[in-house]
Amino acid sequence: MAHGIYLDNSTTAKPSLHAVSKMMPFLNEYWGTPSVPHRLGNEILPLAAESYKSIYHLIGARDIDTFVFTSSGAEAVNQAIESAYFNVTRLTGKNQFLTSLLDEAPSIMALERIEQFDCVCQQVLPNKDGKITAEILSKSISPRTALISLSWANGLTGTINPIAEIASLCKQRGILLHLDVTHVLGKHYFEMADTDAHFFSFNGGPLHAPNGCGGLFVKAGTACSPFILGGNEQAGLRAGSFSMGHLAALGHAAKEAEDSRDLLCTEVARLRDKLEMAIVAHYPEAVPFYSNQERLPHCVTIAFPGISNEAMLYYLNRRGVYASIGGGNFQLLSQLLVRSKVPDALAQTAISFSLSRETNEDEIDRAVFLITDSAKQLRQNWRE
Repeated sequence: MAHGIYLDNSTTAKPSLHAVSKMMPFLNEYWGTPSVPHRLGNEILPLAAESYKSIYHLIGARDIDTFVFTSSGAEAVNQAIESAYFNVTRLTGKNQFLTSLLDEAPSIMALERIEQFDCVCQQVLPNKDGKITAEILSKSISPRTALISLSWANGLTGTINPIAEIASLCKQRGILLHLDVTHVLGKHYFEMADTDAHFFSFNGGPLHAPNGCGGLFVKAGTACSPFILGGNEQAGLRAGSFSMGHLAALGHAAKEAEDSRDLLCTEVARLRDKLEMAIVAHYPEAVPFYSNQERLPHCVTIAFPGISNEAMLYYLNRRGVYASIGGGNFQLLSQLLVRSKVPDALAQTAISFSLSRETNEDEIDRAVFLITDSAKQLRQNWRE
């Protein structure tokens, strides 16, 4: 693989070598499945329990809360939404579902699917700070609202939604709340036990686990339906044998994420600020977003007026700097900014950079030069 400066860690992060090493015994030695009653299954159970313990500890869940190990964050999101449909809508007739115009593809597309079953799904606009607030949601909810599904924070812009006030609103109105915590897990202090939400989903990739794993936590007392049918694995909440190797890797990645959370919130935040300020210092036309508010410690979004973000991304890729303008699970960054009242012409020039605990000072120094030099060259070419 070509080496470069990787600043797209909100999409996925480099798997931890230690996490990957935890997978290997399950590919050749402990290759059984934990659902069988004989020794090959039984010897796996304590190893699985150790991984579960680390995952529970990272998110701050209680032993009485339920965890469903999934193949991705997208699967976990779909299970949360369909659970609300089967356990609320089908039983009570409450058929309104809300998400935001900033949310990611799994939530939006899962809600579009249940519209086929006479559900009403609405996407609310953010405020100018790129956030969804309780006040915004209160204007859209009704007595028929079954579920609100939101990302706790946006992985491209770094904006953090005021979840405490949203959770309070949902509790007052008897509405289920699903939070995707992919971008805050290990990067923002919170305890699931202290958060009045019902479903918590996450993807393992941005946590430095190998791609192909994720999870759904269900608060005790909340009904959850299986998304995949066919057996009684995971207490009947997800059929089929799962990859113990991926569970072991995710468990170790969770432990490392908890151990490095202080580093993310201090040193990585310092490097993010250095990247942002140095780009502006060397290219004064650059426009950073949301730097005057609380945001994720590893994300920064910067516009380069007059330069198409697609051209900038292509140019940076050629020079070994890997950033993002959205795509995949994400919506396009320009669309997110426009919906947050950013002028379209400026939004079309924005790039998202996301760091990780492995990002170092030398990479930031080199990135600043390559980014600003690329902007100057592209701007000069445009003027000519």
